[in-house]
Amino acid sequence: MKNILLLEDDTGLRFTFAMALKDAGYNVTTAADCDSAMDLLRAGDVEVLVLDLKIGGLMSTGVADYASVAFPEIPVLYITGSGLFPSGELFQMSKNARWVLRKPVNLVDLLSLVDHVTSDRTMRANA
Repeated sequence: MKNILLLEDDTGLRFTFAMALKDAGYNVTTAADCDSAMDLLRAGDVEVLVLDLKIGGLMSTGVADYASVAFPEIPVLYITGSGLFPSGELFQMSKNARWVLRKPVNLVDLLSLVDHVTSDRTMRANA
């Protein structure tokens, strides 16, 4: 079972995303702010980061940046409701970014992308 760290500041969305991922068989740890996410990332066995791009007035790219240095194998899926980076600039800014989902997020899309990045990682580890 893969371990996912989900960073989302909206309580309802955090619950909905976490439940969908848990129902799909993933272990999910949640955070509501960047500091908590950083603490959980440092302390746990995180295999995938699902990050809301804008957390309050902050950007979650710092969490992804830390992960890209300390744990470069961890893929990042961003979720955003903002119009920032419409031309894919986020992929140049965040080394381990694999996908950006725009809100409202279709849960099937979220699960498909998490499945995709976890299977890619498994295949690379076994190669």
